Amino acid sequence: MVTPLVLKLTSVLDLAPADISALEALGGSRRHCAAGQTLVEPGQRVTAAVLLHRGWAFRHRTLSDGRRQIINFDLPGDLCDPTVFVAPHAGYSMQALTDLSYSLVKAEEVLDLVTRSPRIGAAFWWAEAHEEAIIRAHLVAVGRMSAYERVAYLLWELWTRLRVVGHADGKGFELPAGQDLIADAAGLSYVHVSRMLRRLDREGLVRRKQKHWRVLDAGRLRALVQISDAIDFAPLPRRIQERLSR
Repeated sequence: MVTPLVLKLTSVLDLAPADISALEALGGSRRHCAAGQTLVEPGQRVTAAVLLHRGWAFRHRTLSDGRRQIINFDLPGDLCDPTVFVAPHAGYSMQALTDLSYSLVKAEEVLDLVTRSPRIGAAFWWAEAHEEAIIRAHLVAVGRMSAYERVAYLLWELWTRLRVVGHADGKGFELPAGQDLIADAAGLSYVHVSRMLRRLDREGLVRRKQKHWRVLDAGRLRALVQISDAIDFAPLPRRIQERLSR
């Protein structure tokens, strides 16, 4: 079975069978933890990034008065967070939203891979650039968009990311996060999120049934988001792919 990491990276760059095998073995043995468990605390010394294979996690910062901002939802195939390779003290908390299967990836493993295979190096380069684009888009959404647009953006982002790793289709996706987490990701109150979700349903954009979200009108939802192009999974530019093929 193809791993989510391989699905994501091969969506933007062709990889040789040897590269795929190396990526599937990245991090060695798999670990497991239950929903609600904390994997990383702020200030903790961290020497390895978390590679998610199954399940959802989220990274956040919580202020002294309890206010929490979710920085990102971490999905299968995500390497969270490679900045620990150069800044070994975590600047965030990471918590399991669902039961998780994951591996711990050391910097030396990634360095060995990219030294042996420039194509893997380019794929990781793309993955890091794409996560940076998602964070920029999230900043724009929280800083300048209306509450309605923020919630729409978050749903669009998650749907886009899940489709690439085979965890969603063209009609919708499963979202294990409740309205409290959506609120902390969008910088809104629980009540505000509830109102915006009802409005999205009423206007025929999305519909929720328990944890399943159905996208009713992808075109209108994308237009509402405005910055959806910033998180598209576009292939690496042809000039770079041609250079890698030499």
